[in-house]
Amino acid sequence: MNNTEFYDRLGVSKDASQDEIKKAYRKLSKKYHPDLNHEPGAEDKYKEVQEAWETLGDPQKRQQYDQFGSAGANGQGGFGGFGGGGAQGFGDFSDLGDIFSQMFGGGFQQDPNAPRKGRDLQYRMQLTFEEAIFGTEKNVKYRQSQGDTKEHEVKVKVPAGVETGQQMRLAGQGEAGFNGGPHGDLFVVFTVGASKEGFERDGADIYVQQDIDFITAAMGAEIPVKTVHGDVKLRIPAGTQNGRRFRLAGKGAPRLRGSGYGSEFVVINVTVPTKLNKDQKAALQAFAEASGKAKKSMFK
Repeated sequence: MNNTEFYDRLGVSKDASQDEIKKAYRKLSKKYHPDLNHEPGAEDKYKEVQEAWETLGDPQKRQQYDQFGSAGANGQGGFGGFGGGGAQGFGDFSDLGDIFSQMFGGGFQQDPNAPRKGRDLQYRMQLTFEEAIFGTEKNVKYRQSQGDTKEHEVKVKVPAGVETGQQMRLAGQGEAGFNGGPHGDLFVVFTVGASKEGFERDGADIYVQQDIDFITAAMGAEIPVKTVHGDVKLRIPAGTQNGRRFRLAGKGAPRLRGSGYGSEFVVINVTVPTKLNKDQKAALQAFAEASGKAKKSMFK
């Protein structure tokens, strides 16, 4: 693998901005998500997109990937290698490694009896859309080294507002040290599933499509709309056009590194009936004639 493959997976150029990378990831992640796409090969594509995002979505990891290429992508460039290839026997774990010993073959001589810190480990945690927004607690079971016969268990308190690719560091929960050295760390990397309620998320803001009929759009009404916090009433003013957005302040996701909540944006889709009965046609004919915009024969 060269140092352009992750860019190719997202369909962006190597000089793409972080915003362009983020938009490409969101589009492809939704396209290939196993909950939404059941075509053969979609799940593999989804995993490839996740792997690329976990590196390119972080400016520091991206810089090291650009510099080290495949070495960086596999955790040999010092930024974790969250691409997959886990150490045997660890399931969802990857050995984060040591940049100097892995890249240069251990060029620094060390006292073999000196205490050494254990290796860092990585665990991929799958979250539902709602778990990522509201936070949750999950027990993680894993083996701290390949020779372990007993699973180690730790409780992870997932903060509200996490997103795909973000991670938590659990100090001292990695592989046991050598010669009395300290344990390594455990890095929990989050992957968030798609919403089954049609919500789409952009940071702390949430977007949802809302269908209304053309009568409601023309005359106005108060309608129920769904949010992650429960249904609320939304006033649709008369003359609302297709594609109009309404903002519901405080109805989005919590800001992970701030206070308060984002907003929900309700995007209006005005629906038009495909079939009309006789009375409906007559009523629309009368409306058209009253507006001076129709001939009497237009609905015949």
